[in-house]
Parts: sequence; C-alpha cells; structure tokens
Amino acid sequence: MQKLAFLSLLFLGFTSCKTPSKTLSTVSIKNTIEFQLIKDLDADLTETSGLEYYNDLIITHNDSGDQPTLYFLDQKGNLLYSKTYKNMNAVDWEDITKDDTYLYIADTGNNYGNRKDLSIYKIALKELDNEDAVVEELHISYPDQKNFTKGNQDHPYDAESIVAIENDLYLFSKDWKDQTTVVYKINKNKKDQAVQKVSSYNIKGLVTGATFNGKNTVLLCGYNSSLTPFVFKVHYKNGTFEFLEKQEIGIYGGAQVEAISYLTTKNNKEVYYFSCEAANIRLGEDEALSQAKLYELKW
Repeated sequence: MQKLAFLSLLFLGFTSCKTPSKTLSTVSIKNTIEFQLIKDLDADLTETSGLEYYNDLIITHNDSGDQPTLYFLDQKGNLLYSKTYKNMNAVDWEDITKDDTYLYIADTGNNYGNRKDLSIYKIALKELDNEDAVVEELHISYPDQKNFTKGNQDHPYDAESIVAIENDLYLFSKDWKDQTTVVYKINKNKKDQAVQKVSSYNIKGLVTGATFNGKNTVLLCGYNSSLTPFVFKVHYKNGTFEFLEKQEIGIYGGAQVEAISYLTTKNNKEVYYFSCEAANIRLGEDEALSQAKLYELKW
C-alpha cells in the first residue's frame, strides 16, 4: 500500500524509484554488494509487494487494491501470465514465501492498526496454475494488541515480511513509530492462532520484505526515514535470529523497496531479486508516476 501519511512526513521532494542510467550496469557498494536494474515492471505491477522464485519464474503480487492475483515473470522481468484465485481474498497482501510443498501469502498489511482479519493463505505449489485451487487460510492475531481503533501509522501491529523455515513461518513486523522489527513464529497448520514473539531488534527502518536462502540466512529489505533502501542480513539457527549487518542500497532519489527473493548462489555470492513500487515524481508543478522496478542484488 502506498504509505502516503508516512512518506509525506519524511520526504517532501523527489520520492521515487527513479534510477539514473549508471545503475543499468553493475554498481558495487563497499565491495560486498552489487546490484543492477533488471527491468521496469509491467504497468499491472505498480504496487509490487512480494517476490518468490519457483520453477525458474519470479512470482509477485500487488498489495491493497488488486484482486487475489499472482503474477508470473521470467528472470528478465517480463510478465508472462497471471492467475486470479477464487478461494482467496485480498485485503492487503504484503509478502509471499514457500516451502517444499506450499506457497504462503501474507495478507497482513495493517497500516492503521484496526484489522481483525489478518490471514496467511496456503496454496499447494502444484496448484498454482489452478484458479479454482483449494486454499487453506490461517487466521492470526497479535497476543498483546488490545486496541483496534483505526489510527495513524504509529503502532507496532503491521507486518510485510514472511519466511518459511523448517516447520514454521516467521513474520517480521514493521513498526511505524519506533522503526524496530519483532520476529513472530506462526504454526503452518493451525487455523486460528496468536503469533508467538521470538525476538526483536532496533533495525532503524521499515522492514518491507524477507527471504530465506534455505540454509542459515534471512535477508530483509526495507527503507529508512529518508527513503534510502537497505538490506539486512540475519543469521538463523535452531529457531533463533541474530541480526548481523545492514547495508544501504544506493538508488538515486531513494526507493520504496517492498520485496525480495533468494534465487541462487553463484561465484561465492548469493543472488537475490528485489523490487520497488511505482512512485510519484514531482517535477516543478507537474507530477508523473514512475514504473515499478525489478533489480538483481549479489551479496
């Protein structure tokens, strides 16, 4: 969802994913991270909010305002096709993740802190091409939330990032006020549950996406109070998370980075894709909408 209230407080000038031509070639950061623009995304994906890699395809979706639709791209960012599922709802889809059997869709966007219908949708990977697929819905809640009055973006009960690790799902919260993140554990098979707090960390930014490399690393993405995007490496072991290293991504003009997915490991570097939403560009008295963008990142 476009975070207008928050962004207007943070950034009064040029706020977009606009990228100068120099990022069309590989850009290195501190000799550890490399990133490059893959493609401006299709106009149907102005609010790309989650990414997952499966069967050599990039799967993405929009957040609020769209149908319960997944979009399937090739590795060059070209939109190949989409599927709209009859047995799901889409209030505010924010991220997706997978294990060996299922894709999980986090309908957990909660900008105003008033939702009582937070859900994780669970669809079999083998059924992704079936718009009539049977879908399980996991209803979740925050154990310490007592107030559901609609308010401003000043609460800790929003979350846009989810990963599947071993037998559990882990949700990373997005705290508009304190810019910390809380890690919550979710049972993959329990229909109604309060999420279980695992740990928290003062990340000094808004966490908007997460991915797991299948071994021992979760990579988070997001942006800080000046719209500077970042990635944060988190070590995972036996149900615990150690926050290790934060690196900013030098996209000119800032970017509302929303999603990230692990692809592979190549030449001793892990390869990820990340995407950012379209955003308004203000040029004097005129405004235009930049396209959403897909990037490759190596770390």
